[in-house]
Amino acid sequence: MGNQWVLGLHLVILSMFLVATKYTSCLGVQNSTRSCHERERLALLKFKQSVTDDFKMLSSWVGSDCCSWKGVRCDGVTGRVVVLHLRGNYAGYDGEFYEDGEYYLKGYKVNACLAELRHPQQLDLSGNNFYRSQIPKFIGSFKQLSYLNLSYAFFSGIIPHHIGNLSNLKVLDLRSSSYDETRLITSNDMAWVSGLSSLEHLDLSYVDLSQAKNVAMVFYMIPSLEYLSLSACELSSADLGLHHNSSKILPNIEHLDLSSNTFEGQLPHFFQNLTSLTFLDLSYYNLNLAWNSVNLLNMIPSLSESHLSVCGLHNAPFSPTYLNSSAHSNIQYLDLSCNSIGGRFPSMNITSLTFLDLSENLLH
Repeated sequence: MGNQWVLGLHLVILSMFLVATKYTSCLGVQNSTRSCHERERLALLKFKQSVTDDFKMLSSWVGSDCCSWKGVRCDGVTGRVVVLHLRGNYAGYDGEFYEDGEYYLKGYKVNACLAELRHPQQLDLSGNNFYRSQIPKFIGSFKQLSYLNLSYAFFSGIIPHHIGNLSNLKVLDLRSSSYDETRLITSNDMAWVSGLSSLEHLDLSYVDLSQAKNVAMVFYMIPSLEYLSLSACELSSADLGLHHNSSKILPNIEHLDLSSNTFEGQLPHFFQNLTSLTFLDLSYYNLNLAWNSVNLLNMIPSLSESHLSVCGLHNAPFSPTYLNSSAHSNIQYLDLSCNSIGGRFPSMNITSLTFLDLSENLLH
C-alpha cells in the first residue's frame, strides 16, 4: 500500500513537471536548459566590439548566456539566436523626438561576423548609423528570415540582389532618406523581388529606382503583398507596368503609397481591381489631364483613407452629387489639399467621413 502511494505521488509530480514544461514552451520562455551556442555568442561579441555604443544599448551583452541579452532571443529548444532586434532612433528617424533621448549604434559597416548566426528569423538594425556603408550581402544567406528592417540606418549603394534569396521573408523595410538631396540607396535591377514569394510588407520609400530595370515586377511578381510603399522613389508612369494583366497586379494589396514621384496622366486600369485597398496615397501624382481621376472613389469603394494632395485636381468636377455618392460610404479620411480647386465650398453628407482637408484651395 505504501509503495503504491509513493508511486502515485511520483506520477503526480511527473505530470506536473510535464504540464509546466509544455506551458513554458508554449509561452516561448527563453530560460531553457540550452544556453546559446558559443560560436554565436562570440559572433555577437565581435559585432559589439565593431560598433560604437554611446548609449549603452548593448550594456547587457556580458556573461556566457547570450539568450538573456537585450535585443537577443533564442529558440527555446536549440538555443540558436532567432531574433536580433537592435532598433535605434538615430536623428529621430521616424520624425519624432523621444522623451528618453536618442539611442543608436554607430559603425562603419555591419561586421561580417553576424553571418555566423545560422538561423535568424528576425533582424532589425533600423535607426542606427552605419555611415553610408553598403547593405551586407551575407544577409541573403539567412534563408529562414521572415522579418528584415534596415530602414533609416544610413546605408547606401545598390540593394544586393542576394536579398531575393529570402523566400520566407514577410516584411522587408529598406526605407531610406535623402542626404544633400541625393538618395542613399539605389537599385539597378528589381528582378530580385521575384524570389520573395511570401512577402506581405515592402517599404522602399526614398530608394532611388529611376535607373532600375524591371520595376514593374514589384507590382505583379509578389501577389502576397498587402503593404507597398514606393514614396519618393523617382518613378515615372512608365514604371507602373500598365501593359501587364491587371488582374495579376497587387491582388491582395491593402496599403499603397505612390506619393512624391513623377506620375502623370490617367490612373492605371489595375486600380479598379484593388478590391482590398483601404489606404491610398497619390500625393504629387499629376492628374490634371486625367479623365478618370474624378472616379477614383467610385473606382475603389473599399478605400477608407485617401491622400490626393498636390494632384492638379482643379479641373475635376467635385460637385455635391459626386461627393455625396453612396459609393463613398467607406471614406473616413480624405485629403484634397493644395489642388487649386475653385468654386463654392461643397455641402456634403458623407456619414463615414471623419477628416477632410481642403486647405490651400480656392473655395469660397
